[in-house]
Amino acid sequence: MTTRSPYPPVEDLGVVGDRRTAALVDRHGSIQWMCLPNFDSPPAFGALLDRDRGGSWRFGPADATLAGEQAYVPETALLTTRWRTGGGDLELTDFMGDPQTVRSSGDSHWRTLLRRMRCRKGRFAVAARFGPRDDFGPATPTRSVPGGWNWETSAGQAGVWASFGMQGGAPDLAAALEMQAGDEAWMVAGLGVNPAEWSPQRAHAAHDGTAAYWREHGRRLIYSGAYASAVKRAALTMHLLSYAPTGALVAAPTTSLPERLGGERNYDYRYAWVRDVSLSLAVLALLGDLDTAERYMDWLCGLDGGDEAPLQVLYRIDGGLNADQSERRSLEGYCGSLPVRIGNHAARQSQIDSLGYLADCADIYLREGGRWKAGYTDLLARLADHTAAHWREPSNGIWELSEARHYVVGKVMSWVVLDRAIKIAERRGEARDLDAWRAAMADIHREVMTLGWSEARQAFRQRYDSEALDSSSLLISLMGFLPARHPRVLANIEALTRHLMVGGLLHRFDPSELPKPSEEKLGDFEGAFLPCCFWLASAWAAAGEGGKAEALVDRILRRTPTALLAEEMDGRTDRFLGNTPLLFSHAELVRAALEISKVRPGGPLTLMAGAAVRDEGRMRPGHGGRL
Repeated sequence: MTTRSPYPPVEDLGVVGDRRTAALVDRHGSIQWMCLPNFDSPPAFGALLDRDRGGSWRFGPADATLAGEQAYVPETALLTTRWRTGGGDLELTDFMGDPQTVRSSGDSHWRTLLRRMRCRKGRFAVAARFGPRDDFGPATPTRSVPGGWNWETSAGQAGVWASFGMQGGAPDLAAALEMQAGDEAWMVAGLGVNPAEWSPQRAHAAHDGTAAYWREHGRRLIYSGAYASAVKRAALTMHLLSYAPTGALVAAPTTSLPERLGGERNYDYRYAWVRDVSLSLAVLALLGDLDTAERYMDWLCGLDGGDEAPLQVLYRIDGGLNADQSERRSLEGYCGSLPVRIGNHAARQSQIDSLGYLADCADIYLREGGRWKAGYTDLLARLADHTAAHWREPSNGIWELSEARHYVVGKVMSWVVLDRAIKIAERRGEARDLDAWRAAMADIHREVMTLGWSEARQAFRQRYDSEALDSSSLLISLMGFLPARHPRVLANIEALTRHLMVGGLLHRFDPSELPKPSEEKLGDFEGAFLPCCFWLASAWAAAGEGGKAEALVDRILRRTPTALLAEEMDGRTDRFLGNTPLLFSHAELVRAALEISKVRPGGPLTLMAGAAVRDEGRMRPGHGGRL
């Protein structure tokens, strides 16, 4: 019998969640990651970062080497893992209950993961092993109670119920089952679970209610264009990553999955980045989900910037400012990749870029018919005034580099803040003096076209004092700073694809050209950042190269049968890298699909997204690729 790797490939991880926390499930039926009670809490199951100390919950074939096929129940966030052999057909369904935005006060702390095993054909030997840990601590003692078992977590008492007998022991609960066609078995665990109150009937009711919630949410999303299945999955995944109590969204539900196996660039993404959330809510608004965008705008209006900036780069999902970073070097790390990091130092960086995404989100929200509030006007004015006053200053840039510089795309996104703020003010007929904003816009545009362009490389620079290239310069056309077919835009695309592609995928930058150069070569430093690849697809499509755009998107989606997208992909091995599922990647996939739809034959006339068919007046090819 072959021995499988103790760490599952990132592309083999499915996700389920209740819009408060999430669980990652591998193809062997093991819960590899789940934090309690919230996305950013300590893990109860953390084997993804330490196979021995993290804890896991396996429910699958007795032969642990068997890898199943994962898929989502259509139009839902219920995940199935299916094992087919000559002797049988076994299906596991995982989901988290109560994903609705508002819960009763007595249920607000519940976090319930349900697992249903069905033998669809033949016979199967099944094994269950339940081994929670509390933040990588010692094995968590379980105690027998009526109907099941309880254990203690840092978030309070948790319970586990099974429709079959479990054997207690050190350190885990375990069971062995012989199942035949028609048999069904359940396991339910989490905070607020009273084992005595659970039964197969209650579990079935939770299954049906959860499936109905996701289907109802999906019916509010309107899209019939390119990659419709992947776009709808992306929208459901973005909704799953929302934190229902506040309206924030996490960049990813994981921490410290490496950008290079064995490397040190391992970061905690369990926070709400203004950039990532704004972009995601913009695409959701385009697909018809204005309510989620409105909750986010309401949340932002109540946040503190912490200093003279109107907003921080990122926040805790409860709106808190503190995201202090620490390292857990005693842990093994995913595939030996250290350190494991908790918290994120980017919270206190200067990134004026993120304000541009927010202003763009607000513009789209209003344009799509969102309800505008006085607080939104005040917030946009603060963004624009701050940008007009500070755009000339260096910042850490979109990639959160430690060295503050005059990054070109930071200037471009400053222009976006002012452009969108002016458009919104004009659309709403606000009595406001816009001359200072217009003057700053003109200065930014002139400076970027002069200092941001390299004649030698026929491309936009990463920063003013360098000839380095950067894939984020694709935003110059995608955000409407220049038209999609402007000669400099086309030359820039050509330069990026010539110098920053490895294995057919686009990287962020050449690490040897950073302000602090790395000795690692392009492709060895990290994988290809998937949002960059989707930027390229969008830029190609907007420039009339729809075939190239589709080939690139096809290449990525072929690697993920569930349509879940991680942070990066290695073009040489086709392995996913980094935290998963990444909010940013899913949002940019939707942008690329919209752009590709517009250049397919008849695309602008047949594309339906959001509240109305986009005609050539509202979504015309070559319009800068704006969402």
